[in-house]
Amino acid sequence: MLTVRDFCEADFDELVALWHETNRVSYPYVRTQQEHTVADAARYFRYNILADCHVWIAESPVHRYLGLLALSGSWIRQLTVFRPFQRQGVGTALLQQARKHSPRQLRLYTFQRNMVARAFYEHHGFKVVALGVSPAPEGEPDVQLWWQSA
Repeated sequence: MLTVRDFCEADFDELVALWHETNRVSYPYVRTQQEHTVADAARYFRYNILADCHVWIAESPVHRYLGLLALSGSWIRQLTVFRPFQRQGVGTALLQQARKHSPRQLRLYTFQRNMVARAFYEHHGFKVVALGVSPAPEGEPDVQLWWQSA
């Protein structure tokens, strides 16, 4: 059974290591993702994600960490499903958590090349509202997506 709970400090090290590895594998076309170390990821997660976002963890009785969601207001800053658990409803459960906390709208950016994420969000009612380029250091073409409740 999948559950979603609040992040706690005891999650930090293992969660960041999984998040970092998932990003490296998921974005082979983003040079900075390939160059970042786990220590870099830990600093970013602590001082950028945790400082600005509410973070939830998806877990199961068998697997402690399935994925994570970081939400800042109505902005999804991170929605990551760890590799072995993709396409098993984890992303949907995390997205439902985001909608509980921002029931009127959600916004996010993803890379234009990230067709798996784009298809997932569009399946869940998100619409493309802008195309652009992510800020440095990535400088990767991105897409802004928006969901609004009916």
